[in-house]
Amino acid sequence: MSQRLSKNKINHLKTEFRLCECCGGGDLELMWTSKSVVVRKINTWEFPVNISICRDCGFCFSSPSPNNDDLMKYHEDGNVGFKGESLPYSIDERLRILNKYKVPDGIFVEIGGDDPGEFHQKCSRYFRQLISIEVTQDLKNKSININNLKQSVDVISHYDVLEHVLDVKTFLSNCYGALKRGGVMICEVPNLRLYPDNLLLQEFEHVNHFTISSLSMIAEKAGFNLIEFDDICSRPYGFVAIFRKDEANKDYNKKIINEFSEARESVIGGLKQIDINNIQLLSVRKKISQLTKDNKKIILWGVTDLLRSLLNDYKISDQVMVVDSDPRRKDDLIMYGVKVGQPIKYINEFLNSDLLVICAPRYSSEILTWVKSNTGKIFKDESLSVIGVNSSGKTLR
Repeated sequence: MSQRLSKNKINHLKTEFRLCECCGGGDLELMWTSKSVVVRKINTWEFPVNISICRDCGFCFSSPSPNNDDLMKYHEDGNVGFKGESLPYSIDERLRILNKYKVPDGIFVEIGGDDPGEFHQKCSRYFRQLISIEVTQDLKNKSININNLKQSVDVISHYDVLEHVLDVKTFLSNCYGALKRGGVMICEVPNLRLYPDNLLLQEFEHVNHFTISSLSMIAEKAGFNLIEFDDICSRPYGFVAIFRKDEANKDYNKKIINEFSEARESVIGGLKQIDINNIQLLSVRKKISQLTKDNKKIILWGVTDLLRSLLNDYKISDQVMVVDSDPRRKDDLIMYGVKVGQPIKYINEFLNSDLLVICAPRYSSEILTWVKSNTGKIFKDESLSVIGVNSSGKTLR
């Protein structure tokens, strides 16, 4: 079977009930259900979303969640290795934290990072040895297993990884086992308290939604002590938490803090942002329909969840072209009957287009700079729509 045909068959991730990672409870309130269909490297998958909150402690997570075996197959089918885009995080912010906990003759491990690149080159000044470990073993050094690094690591980091992990306690216990006595773990995750200001609820791959309180309680059960946290981190709408391995903390028995009401408010606020975004999508659809009716040409830039939301139950005409700077995305919209091209191959189309719709708002300034530099054309006002921003122009994603 050809790759194109295999992508037309949808693999449905099976779901199963999941207990609370924080307190072990099963009394959950289901807040929102959804699903996303996405093309990976080989297959097309339907990803189920069931966002629940534990009534006993307030931890927000996916339950029923994808089956772990199915989820690992999904992630192993990921698109990896492309370096043609700017990094979606601030290297300087990561280095700011690492500088505080550097061990010049020590070992630094990053779990779930990209192929070693600029970040690793710059942080190598702080450690003697750097090791990258990919959860789904996508990297070349896939033979490295964290469980083989018993009490040998000085600092472990994982940036925007824990929100994708079903068994958080096991993951953190493995980090604990790899660290030396007094070793440090640096963790960055999206911040549930900030969901009323963004569209992170639409990040369908996220199976956990942390606050500093819920993350700390789970980490402390694995033997860690929280020593520092900061709302300023390498990505928008997250927080960074630093923990120290404390063997005296293994008999954790602290009282559970219940933040159910606060978590529920945060989810409701996030759902309101989705509603606002849906209104914006309808407005953009109306604009596209009118322009195509007048035989005008439109370019949509960015194969993202925002674009998929725009295309859901909405058929675009041949006058609408979709581009993305990542060549791996060329078949990602097969289910919509849409081919994705690289911007550099659409110079004439940019020159003749009456509307540019940016579906990757974080990169809107870089996209507009690229268009101006490569085509000389400036899109603004009525010729430009950026999805995923609020009325004040603040990026929600």
